[in-house]
Amino acid sequence: MAGQPPADADYSAEPTKDPITTETSAAHEIKADNAKSGGDAALNLLKESGGVHRVVDSETNKRLLRRIDLHIMPLICIVYFLQYIDKTAISYASVTGILESTHLHGNQFNWVASIFFFGQLAFEFPTIRLIQLFPLAKYVAVNVTIWGAVLASLAACKSYASLLVCRFLLGAAEAAVVPAWVIFTSQWYTKNEQAFRVGIWFSVCGAAQMFGGYFAYGVANHVGGDVNAALKGWQVIFLFLGLLTAVVGISFWFIMPDSPEFAGFLSAEEKALHIERIRSNEQGIGSRVFKWDQFWEAVTDPMTWLYAFWIFAANIPNSIATSFGNILVKGMGYTSKESLLLVTPLGAYEIVALVGLTYIAMKKEQRLYACIAGHIPAIIGAILMATTNKTPALIGYYLSGGIPIGWTTILGLQASNVAGSTKKITVSVIGTIAYTVGNIISPQTFQARDAPRYLPAKISIVILYFLITVDLFIMRWLFVRRNKERDQERETQGDSYKVEENHEFFDLTDLKNREFRYAL
Repeated sequence: MAGQPPADADYSAEPTKDPITTETSAAHEIKADNAKSGGDAALNLLKESGGVHRVVDSETNKRLLRRIDLHIMPLICIVYFLQYIDKTAISYASVTGILESTHLHGNQFNWVASIFFFGQLAFEFPTIRLIQLFPLAKYVAVNVTIWGAVLASLAACKSYASLLVCRFLLGAAEAAVVPAWVIFTSQWYTKNEQAFRVGIWFSVCGAAQMFGGYFAYGVANHVGGDVNAALKGWQVIFLFLGLLTAVVGISFWFIMPDSPEFAGFLSAEEKALHIERIRSNEQGIGSRVFKWDQFWEAVTDPMTWLYAFWIFAANIPNSIATSFGNILVKGMGYTSKESLLLVTPLGAYEIVALVGLTYIAMKKEQRLYACIAGHIPAIIGAILMATTNKTPALIGYYLSGGIPIGWTTILGLQASNVAGSTKKITVSVIGTIAYTVGNIISPQTFQARDAPRYLPAKISIVILYFLITVDLFIMRWLFVRRNKERDQERETQGDSYKVEENHEFFDLTDLKNREFRYAL
């Protein structure tokens, strides 16, 4: 995130000129006040317009949006693609020889799958501070490079213990991804644009699932059948994906800007216009100052825990798409090689559901209703998995791909409906902790004694899918209520109601800023 000028900075000198404009006394005061108060970094960019509002016409807005999409979205999507396939590579390894090579038995594979999330959980709270302390893109780049190296190192594992260590470190390195992606989205896009963009970058998980299945199938055919091969199939998978991720991590350092303030692809004029573009978000582009009052507000806000419950409960069944996807499909009556191909349509359905429903949500401005619409087929699918076998069960498995629309909705709401830099990071981190705890529990619901159908796990999935759908209705009710209360406050005060100039960039939380309205 953008840096703040030091608190003791000297602003008494004559303001310097730039190619766009001379810094006015009003803008001069904005910078000084911002340094002292820990306000949002967007205030620094307002100097380009002298601290006053600027009109951004629709054509200029479209041009800026196209440029941002071209420079920001590809790299965000690529890294999110890799983080998904890298953590689920253990599933492909499970049917390409890792169990035999490392002598795993009983529920040991379950713990190899789960330990990743212990690593992620252990590093989430340090992430709250580190993600503000360091330039955002640079911090992410270092983490991506480290997890690529760790993933490649999994190819050298020969025992249960070594697998546990590497998977733990892999989880720790991936801890920053979700909080960082929420911040990137809120920095670069307006509220109305955010839901669809989250849908796009999250939908690459479906693409990763498809690519991973086909890639693992190819490895199983061409390496798995060669008894003289220097490397086993699972080792090839870890080496290829790990080295690819490390290269992308290094590229991220040089290509991705830490915030709009440091975007080399935007001119000074375009940066100022972008700040006006996102003014209606009521939350700016972020502050590096950690604020304890925002931290405690995040902890005590009921919405934080409604988000967290959805994430926790929805991720308990997550093993059906990650660590246990191939094993579960095998249990429906298919072979190991068939399972590598048969899991891939889940990814295709996920892409269609995510992009389609988030696009509808953007056009209709009804995120939560669109999300609920995606949950209904998933509930039906969970019932089919629990009550049928072979083809009907497989169809039910594919329908469960609608649940990630909820994950994208929650991430989008954290970007749009949580204001205050420290509060946003805290809420996102609490959500990621809920995600890790749900995923720690997830493999343990698939006990070896329940193989091959895993009926108790499937019944729990039906119940959890119903509960998270109810949770979405409660979220929407609370948002509507808060918006109505603020509208009534404004109506009651009438002409005496005053809006403070540039309040959008004071780094206020959504509860403190009474001009803030929640996206539904």
